[in-house]
Amino acid sequence: MRRRPTLARIALAAALAGLPAGAAMATDGAIVVAQAPEANPIRPTQRNTNNGGGNFWQRLTGGGERNAAPTTPAPATAAPAPAAQSAPAPGGGAASGNAAKRLLAAYPGAFTISGNAVVFPSGERIVFDDGRRKSPAELLTDPDVEDMFAYPYPPAARGQLTPPRDHDPGRVRNEAFFRALYGSSEGAVRGTLKSVPWVPRLGGGTMNVTTRFGVADKVAAISDDLQRLPQRFHKYLAPTGGSFLWRPIAGTNRLSVHSFGAAIDINTKFTNYWRWDKAPAGGVIPYRNQIPIEIVEVFERHCFIWGGRWYHYDTMHFEYRPELLPGCRQ
Repeated sequence: MRRRPTLARIALAAALAGLPAGAAMATDGAIVVAQAPEANPIRPTQRNTNNGGGNFWQRLTGGGERNAAPTTPAPATAAPAPAAQSAPAPGGGAASGNAAKRLLAAYPGAFTISGNAVVFPSGERIVFDDGRRKSPAELLTDPDVEDMFAYPYPPAARGQLTPPRDHDPGRVRNEAFFRALYGSSEGAVRGTLKSVPWVPRLGGGTMNVTTRFGVADKVAAISDDLQRLPQRFHKYLAPTGGSFLWRPIAGTNRLSVHSFGAAIDINTKFTNYWRWDKAPAGGVIPYRNQIPIEIVEVFERHCFIWGGRWYHYDTMHFEYRPELLPGCRQ
């Protein structure tokens, strides 16, 4: 007869496994890591409906933007635990390194970098690095271009991971940069859109996405790759959760990447979103995810990052961010 593990044994197993602070091991061996809430949370807005371990994070580090509640509540896949250790807030040159080279390679011909400015053909100049060290909240509300590299993005090859507090690779976005890339108004972006059939064998409808930087072609390739996956993955892919929708993130004056036609959402029925999971006031947010890593890997091959890598997780969300996935262009 197997003996049920005691709390002491669970704690010892977690320590031996090298789990981060706040981690625990359930009786079935699953890893559960709880997270503290964001100080200034992003509020969900209206959706456009037309269309596990932690050591890697600690070695690396020494927002989610939803629109409506899911059609079916996602089942709980994690239990509360002591608050996870907060990731240090980068910024002000903490991640500069080869950031400029990665940016230029990600969007070839779109701009140059001269001194401390990103210079677009229109003559618009955007500060690359303002030299300030910022809190996690400031990284969201007042980022320079270099700050977008503040948190390293771990690709799908790292497996299922639970981010430490405030580690949101890709949620830090300089809006002026994205407006210059994709269009500064809804009309300008609409002029670049293409309606792409989404997993047509599964009846997935269409995704309206930008043609800039080959994004529409990449979405078509992702769709083709995904519908070739075994049948057990199909339920996550259709119906879609949405694509282009020009809107600010509720409660802020920041535009969502959906505004630029460079983000898509898959089936909301199987998503987890940190706001929907409703941690107790002042409590912790347990990380939850139902999206298989095999689906994430397909998106990342085509330079789309996944919102499931965020501390403020948004697991249906994928957006085109080749600067954070330099290997995807090879």
